[in-house]
Amino acid sequence: MGNRKRSNKFLLLFLLLIALWFPGHYLYQHSFGFLSAETASSAVGVRSAFSGWLGGVLGQKDLAALEVKEAALLKENALLKEQVRLGNIQFKNEDFRSTYNLTEAKVIGNDNFLDSPLLYLFAGRDNGLRDGMPVVSDEGVMIGKVAQCQASISQVVLTPNHQSRIGARIAGSEWNGILEGNRDLRAVLKMLPLDSIVKEGDQVVTDNQDPGVPADLLLGSVAAVQESDNHLFKEAVLDLSYDSKKMDKAWVIIGRK
Repeated sequence: MGNRKRSNKFLLLFLLLIALWFPGHYLYQHSFGFLSAETASSAVGVRSAFSGWLGGVLGQKDLAALEVKEAALLKENALLKEQVRLGNIQFKNEDFRSTYNLTEAKVIGNDNFLDSPLLYLFAGRDNGLRDGMPVVSDEGVMIGKVAQCQASISQVVLTPNHQSRIGARIAGSEWNGILEGNRDLRAVLKMLPLDSIVKEGDQVVTDNQDPGVPADLLLGSVAAVQESDNHLFKEAVLDLSYDSKKMDKAWVIIGRK
């Protein structure tokens, strides 16, 4: 009975450690652009004071054991996430026709003037199209979104267009950002955390930031990784698998089946 009480006490204190330890740790780790030095210092002070109190209750030996367990759990979690990311997950969207309700549209025009590449489709409101709907290629790769939808003709803002904004993430990971078109006709995934691990060849897919765009539509693959101009984020330049100048058809996703 004595051992059971001690075990329950140890479990409760361990849970308390998890609840109170991580906030100070998080604030310390992420204070670089969001908190002042005084706030981060206060967080570390609270954490240190808590460690001292817990050490007095449990004894330094038990506290050290808890810290070892915490470190092991964090390391295991990081390894599992990395294994998922490196598992060569391939989002090919080969079954997109059986997953979504689609409207097939003939491409009737292409505008690649300066930094504003556009596509024009012979389909519009009369065919169920609305502004903001995602447009995909024959392989299920998202190429842009419908804009300026008229009765029988629609304009598509392509992903390299500087007006394009699409919520996206690195496939198989939790690292997400905003895919934006650049003035040099590139699509760049911006606002990735500095500690994110991104490599050439990683696939980029849509996330759930835009309610009108389904998650996990393939957008492209990483061609290069760089830091943002302010050095607060990483950016991934995408290699796009489609050539809008050669497309004669496109498919607009109306919704899920």
